[in-house]
Amino acid sequence: MQKRIAGNYNRGENRVSATPTSICPPENGMFKVAVGHSIDPDSEAAVEEIIAQCQDALAGETPKAGILLSAIDFEHAVILNRICETFPGIALIGGTTVGEMSSEMGFQEDSLTLMLFCSDVVDFKAGLGSNVTQDVAAATHQAVSSTQADNIKLCYVVGEGIGVDGVAVIDGLRTALGKDIPIFGGLAGDDWQFKETYQFFGNQVLRNAVTVLTFSGNLLVSCGVATGQHPIGHKGTVTESIGSTLHKVDGQSVKVFYERYFGNALSTQLAGGSWGGAVAVFETDEDGFYVRSPSHQDEISGSIDYFGNIPEQSKIQFTETNTEDLLSAAEEALRRALDSYGGTSPSAALIVSCSSRMKLLGTRACEEHQIAQTILGNLPNIGFHAYGEICPLSKQGKAFFHNETFTAVLIGTC
Repeated sequence: MQKRIAGNYNRGENRVSATPTSICPPENGMFKVAVGHSIDPDSEAAVEEIIAQCQDALAGETPKAGILLSAIDFEHAVILNRICETFPGIALIGGTTVGEMSSEMGFQEDSLTLMLFCSDVVDFKAGLGSNVTQDVAAATHQAVSSTQADNIKLCYVVGEGIGVDGVAVIDGLRTALGKDIPIFGGLAGDDWQFKETYQFFGNQVLRNAVTVLTFSGNLLVSCGVATGQHPIGHKGTVTESIGSTLHKVDGQSVKVFYERYFGNALSTQLAGGSWGGAVAVFETDEDGFYVRSPSHQDEISGSIDYFGNIPEQSKIQFTETNTEDLLSAAEEALRRALDSYGGTSPSAALIVSCSSRMKLLGTRACEEHQIAQTILGNLPNIGFHAYGEICPLSKQGKAFFHNETFTAVLIGTC
């Protein structure tokens, strides 16, 4: 029987008519979530607004942890200091984004959103790893070990978004956590400036870092992933790749593989997030696929660089999509998460969508979260558009690094 969360969302409006808090029945323990969201360009005014919204929803409860998602141009130190002053000892992480979304204000750009967590049955720990672009394994191990958390049920991560190997970040976190712990989150953005992204840890504004928030104890978790991309044509086997650079498919230059479909128009197709350049990647023993977007090509060698590694012996296949299919991915991902949720109803949703999806959707980008909100109803949620998404392909599966993908995780104790 398909789970559904009833709500009273009106498509096309920015503000969601919903109660921004969720509480599980007493027999399952208290798990309370509050959301604040502001579009005020003044940092001091914006942080006061989101704190007031959260305090109103919390009704006197003290939050243990929080996630802050912010546009790049705010005074982040001012915001973090004010949150930490208001809620001493809070386990707070987050980062800068390309776009923000929440159950309070829907999809926005140049905004600030905060989710706070209260619970007597779930523990929250924040962890920080430094210099992630120099040594991913050391940074991810540092982030996880610094939490000193046991019985982890979910690891939410926000990491540096420029010059970092997203696949290596996940591999490092999986090694530090253990293979069965769900990992969810994304890489920080800077509104497509590609200059510098920021990560938040407590009242610190950082660069070149990976931050994690672990959830332990009585917590149920489910996830959903969808791209709106449809594999087409011949599947090729990756026979030579180094990191994010693809050299050969089926024993021939990858350029040959591309020109079989695109002819000499290859160079015009290779813009990150382009309609024709993305490929679906099928790894051995995985039922689904993840998407890789090409960044640029080497005309001399015929190799192509992607926004993420493509392992040797995996299968790749070109994809096609359109606006409606991209939008439908939001519903598909949330339906998958709801169908696999083990309890009666979740308490909150966390969303990460790709910045390239936002660009491809253009003026219709707001509809992505509108569709999600239709599914979620009055469930508190926040999310952001990232420079890469992190989510398992299935409930019990390992996490993957995604491009051009809509990802969601549902959490609760009931």
